Amino acid sequence: MLVVVSAALGAILAACGGGGGASDGARTPGAARTAVPTAIAASGGAGTGFLIVSKPEGLGEYDIAKKKSRTLIANPTPDTFLLDPAVSRDGAMLTYVVQPPPIVEGGKYDAGSDVWVANRDGSGARAVFTHIAPNQLARFPQFEDAAHILAIVQELTVTSGATKVDYKLERIDVATGQRSDVLTNVLAFGLSPDAKRAAFAQLAPQTGETLQAVELGGAPTTLVGLEQNLSPFNSPRYSPDGSKVAFSSADQTGAVAPRRPGYALASFAPMPAPPADGLPEDIWVVDAAGGTPTRVADIKEDLPALSWSGDGRHIYVIGSQALYDVDLTNGAVDRIGEGAFHAQIVWTP
Repeated sequence: MLVVVSAALGAILAACGGGGGASDGARTPGAARTAVPTAIAASGGAGTGFLIVSKPEGLGEYDIAKKKSRTLIANPTPDTFLLDPAVSRDGAMLTYVVQPPPIVEGGKYDAGSDVWVANRDGSGARAVFTHIAPNQLARFPQFEDAAHILAIVQELTVTSGATKVDYKLERIDVATGQRSDVLTNVLAFGLSPDAKRAAFAQLAPQTGETLQAVELGGAPTTLVGLEQNLSPFNSPRYSPDGSKVAFSSADQTGAVAPRRPGYALASFAPMPAPPADGLPEDIWVVDAAGGTPTRVADIKEDLPALSWSGDGRHIYVIGSQALYDVDLTNGAVDRIGEGAFHAQIVWTP
């Protein structure tokens, strides 16, 4: 997805979905299957738990067993949107992004976003970080522990008429809102189960992106390099036992990988219908130590987001066309619910 910063620094153009690149036999579903992690979580077997999904009307809760949806936290106003839900490791808290309607104040256009927390049932919602500069965007918050949230904060600066975009992974204190830098040049990320390691997408010096991994505070290593012809990398997520990383990406074998320098993170309202444009994306899994990724779901979706089940046997995916259940034990990919355009998703007991 390419999200262009306009001259007004607020108009955002999202381009993704439709079309396709070539694929080789090793990347065809059925040719290779991802082994089910040997360490199984204590809870969260197949067909159990809930999915928290960002939808146009707010954060929704999908009961996997009952196949029923309900609104968990509604948008506070018609022009405000709730994005990027994540759940604390004990399942007691939610964090998410609040995207208020754009405003013009003091002659400056502002389409910034904020980080909020709430109890798992949606009660007690409050802001923990409110953007302090025009067009300062917070995206993809995740709990590091009960007292801290990691999130990507995008900062825009203009020097001599040139716009620079910085993407920083920052640590936010839940009690005070104080922020500190963790890592730079991070487009999307996911934390390991023990929250000591992160997998993240990073712009390559050449055209395209790589998927990196890092012990927080250490030096990054490459999980998936440019030679794999996959780009962009979205929604990287560790398996419950930490042995695998799943992500969505477009197979660009025989295609030219798009480049995202100078582009902004998406901070936009969900659209009623997706446009047909850009490269499609599938679901992939790679060893947490790196290697050759395996395509586990050939869905050709528009910027799909994913979350592992608690036992690591399933990957749940939300795309513009459907909500999917990817069964890693037999390779089945089932549509189990309605899709949502540019949504995010997280599994919880």
